Amino acid sequence: MPIKTTKKVTKSAVKVKKEKVKPAEKKKATAKKTTTKKVTTKKMTKEEQYAKLSLDTCLDLAKAMSMNVTRDSIIQQLILNPDVKSVSKDLVNKYQLTGKFNFEEDGYDEDLVEVLVSKVYETADIKPQKAEDLQADVDHALNYKFTDVVADGEEYKAQFDTMRKVLMIAQHKDIHDSKNLDEEIGIDVEKFVEEFMDLAYSVLKTWKYEDVDYYEHFIYAVLSQLEDLHDTYRNRIMMDVADLYILHGDYGLGDADYGYILRENQIKDYIYYRYASIYEGVDKDKAKQIANQALQFVDDRFTYYPNIIAVLEG
Repeated sequence: MPIKTTKKVTKSAVKVKKEKVKPAEKKKATAKKTTTKKVTTKKMTKEEQYAKLSLDTCLDLAKAMSMNVTRDSIIQQLILNPDVKSVSKDLVNKYQLTGKFNFEEDGYDEDLVEVLVSKVYETADIKPQKAEDLQADVDHALNYKFTDVVADGEEYKAQFDTMRKVLMIAQHKDIHDSKNLDEEIGIDVEKFVEEFMDLAYSVLKTWKYEDVDYYEHFIYAVLSQLEDLHDTYRNRIMMDVADLYILHGDYGLGDADYGYILRENQIKDYIYYRYASIYEGVDKDKAKQIANQALQFVDDRFTYYPNIIAVLEG
């Protein structure tokens, strides 16, 4: 009998223990399941996911979409056109991204481009400055004297940056006349533009071809914004750029620019002189050929006739 009593008590104790533990375990499991469900039901939108991406990640995803862009290349585009949506649209069109990728399947689509451009814009110094901050820089530029290749190169970089800021003020204020811009920022814009072009023409002769190409796009952005200066300097800047291309070995592009200028102008003596003289240090035979061609249109009544003859006889 004592043995039976002990066995019965043990069985009862086990049964009680199970009844107490089982409901507790079930309640705990249910609570855990509810918590997990609450976390997984929240899903970020595409815009929220894009907003969390770093600039480097955006650039990596752009490469995944076969876009050949860098932070610097986007900054260069924003300098010429500080409108994020416009630059983004240009990039989407350039790389033909519309409808090419699906966010749900690929993890990115063409909407990422505007996010990328916005992040570059926010982290780069490409916003217009206050007018008074530019006056000292422009005064320095107007008083700069050419010295040597290194110093002139550093000055070109500084003047480029100042000119970029002047352009941005004109763009944001929607100013298209240099005199109106003079009043807005208190500087002689035309003198600064002319000084900048002189310095660029001197410096870029020894710089890379790519620097000439970038300068061409930039200076035309300036002249396109300020329409009165475009009318004044369009022939000069085209000849400057043509000379620089010829000096860098792109004779086709340089010749094409000179051909266009000659077709569009009645007074040809100076243009022919510039065209012939730039070839004197590159190809003397071609320089003489150009000078000889000039004699079909130029005679001793023209100012630069003696200069053309000097090239022909040189």
